[in-house]
Amino acid sequence: MGYAAQSMSDITPNRNPKTLAEKLAAQGSTCPIPATHDRLAEVHHWWHEMADLYHEPDPFRYRLGAFAQAARSVTLILQTEKAVFENFDFYEKDWVARAKADPIMQWLKNTRTNGFYRSALAPSSWLQMECFRNPRKSRWEDDDVPIGTRDPFQCTHFYMNAGPLTDHGHNFTRQWSMEGLDGRELLEVCAHVYDVLDELVTDAHKRLGATVVSYSSPGSPRRLPCMENIDLYRIVKTRIRRGKEVWVNKPHRPHPH
Repeated sequence: MGYAAQSMSDITPNRNPKTLAEKLAAQGSTCPIPATHDRLAEVHHWWHEMADLYHEPDPFRYRLGAFAQAARSVTLILQTEKAVFENFDFYEKDWVARAKADPIMQWLKNTRTNGFYRSALAPSSWLQMECFRNPRKSRWEDDDVPIGTRDPFQCTHFYMNAGPLTDHGHNFTRQWSMEGLDGRELLEVCAHVYDVLDELVTDAHKRLGATVVSYSSPGSPRRLPCMENIDLYRIVKTRIRRGKEVWVNKPHRPHPH
């Protein structure tokens, strides 16, 4: 979600905002539901924190808990701003029914913040390691075949640095999932949560006469391009540089929308 504005062409942010409503709006405008808009931005922030620390197990879990707490509170804060709406039925009837029919939104509702402990993630989470251009393999052997799974609760740097010296790189593919998701990957799940909340908050702005800038790509199921390719975060590629195994594909954090 971008800035609230009176028209799609008017997206220059307020240069010297004095209130949160001005900070979240385009030049000359104010956001009609600033607390809700700001909390959705926080959900986006925590998604990127999870993505950036995907290969650091405990920091990832902590940020997953923060994401869930922020996401659950978006609708609570919207209800505190309901006085600005002439009719709140779009939320109390339409959106509540939609959320009840969405298994992921029900998972979010039913999973408490203190439920993101290791044992909840362990049954469905894994880390797989593959060799890359191992010189001791013949050219007729498949190169990038799994050489085994590893403990997902060790960070990837542990396997890069604690093992024997190597003369070739590796690909580390990690997946986090947890109880109640039937094996679905958590970054994808949380991107879906963001999408649903973004649609709600965008609709709320429109009902108040405000237009919200969209960043979605044509044909993409995601509301934000930064959430489209989760393999950027799930897969670590290491190569040998000056005799050391180094991470070569770490994604750059995008500038906040």
